[in-house]
Amino acid sequence: MTVKDDVVDNHIEHIINFRRRLHREPELSFEEFQTTNLIENGLEDTKIEFHELSEKTGLIGVMEKDPSFDYIGVRADMDALPVTEMTDLDFKSEKDGVMHACGHDIHTSIVYGFAKVINEMYDDLKYNLVFIFQPAEEILGGAKYIKDELKRFEIPVDKIVMFHTWPTLEEGLIGYREEDMMAGSNSFDLKLTAKGGHAAHPDTTADPIYLASNIIQFIQGIASRFNDPATPVVITVGRIKAGEKNNVIPDECSFGGSIRSFSEKSINLAKEMIEEYTKELTEMSGADYEIEYSSYCPPVINNQELVEDFISCGDTSVFHELAEPSMGSEDFAFYMQDYVGAAFRVGTKMKNVEASGYSLHSPEVVFSETSIKTAINALVNFVTEEPKA
Repeated sequence: MTVKDDVVDNHIEHIINFRRRLHREPELSFEEFQTTNLIENGLEDTKIEFHELSEKTGLIGVMEKDPSFDYIGVRADMDALPVTEMTDLDFKSEKDGVMHACGHDIHTSIVYGFAKVINEMYDDLKYNLVFIFQPAEEILGGAKYIKDELKRFEIPVDKIVMFHTWPTLEEGLIGYREEDMMAGSNSFDLKLTAKGGHAAHPDTTADPIYLASNIIQFIQGIASRFNDPATPVVITVGRIKAGEKNNVIPDECSFGGSIRSFSEKSINLAKEMIEEYTKELTEMSGADYEIEYSSYCPPVINNQELVEDFISCGDTSVFHELAEPSMGSEDFAFYMQDYVGAAFRVGTKMKNVEASGYSLHSPEVVFSETSIKTAINALVNFVTEEPKA
C-alpha cells in the first residue's frame, strides 16, 4: 500500500459517518447552516484558512503551499431537495420533505474527506488549494454568490474541478468528457391576456388558449426548422393554465418551460424567436403578452487540457469516457466563465442494488459510498503527482 492509501484508509470510516450524518440532516438551498458548521468544525485542525463569508452558509478555505504555485479550486455543493425520502436506509432523512436526492451529501463528503487526507500529505502538494463548499446549487444561486466572495477576498483561482454523482455509472469509476459535459438552460414564463367570452361565439374573442397552442406548436419548430442542427436545442413546455369552465373562453392563459442547449447562441436564438413570434401573433389578434426569462445557467464545457492532466495524474483504469453529455444543468458553469474548469462524474451504481440506478432527484435513489473513496483518490493524485506522458 502507498502512503496515500494508508492516509485515506485511516480517515474513511470518519468520512462515511460524516456523510451519513449529512444525509440524515439535509438542508435546503441557502439554509445549509448546520452543514457549514459541521464542515468547519471538522476541519479546524487542518492547515486550511477559512474566510468569514457574508452569509452564514457556505465555506471558502485556502491551503497555501507556495504563492508561486497555481491555485486549484475544488468545489462541492451542499444543498438538498424538497423531496420526501422513500428509501429504507438506516440513515435516511429525518427531516420531512427534505432529502439529499441529488447526492450533494456525497459531493460534500468527497471534498471534506479530501481536505482531511491532503492535510496529512501537505509536503507532497504541487498546488495551492481553494476549498469551496457551496450552498444553493439546486436553485442556481450559490455559484454566483461564492464567485462574488472569492473576488471580495481576492482569492486567486487558476483552475477548478468538481464531482457529481452518476447513477448510470458503476461505483469505482469516474466519468469524463473532454468538452461538452452539461447543457445550458433558461426557464421562461409567458402570459397571454385577451378578450374572453362565450364558447359559442369564439369570433368575438381573441381566445388566449388558441393563441397559446399556436405558440407552443411554433416553439417545437424552432428546434427542427430554425436552429442549426449541429448545436441542438431542446425546448419543453411543462406548465399551462387557463380557464375554469368548459363553456367559457377565458381572458388569460399562461404557460412555461425551459430551453436547453450546449450552445448559448442556440439558447439566445430560441428566446428571440419565441418573443418575436408571440409579439406578431398577439398584435394580429388584438391580445397582449408578458414573457419573463429566469434561472439562466450557461453550459458546462470542460477544458480539454485540464481533463487530460487530471486523468493522467492517477490510475487511468478508473476513468471512463462518457458517450454522451447530459442535458441537465449545473451552476458550476458560472465558475467556468472566469476560471479554467472541468466537471467529472463519479459512479454510484451498485451491483444488485436496483435503487442505485434510479434517476437523480428520485425519492428512492441511493448512492454508493465507495464513490467517496474513488473521488478522493483521484483528487489526491491530481494535486500530488505529475501528469504521465
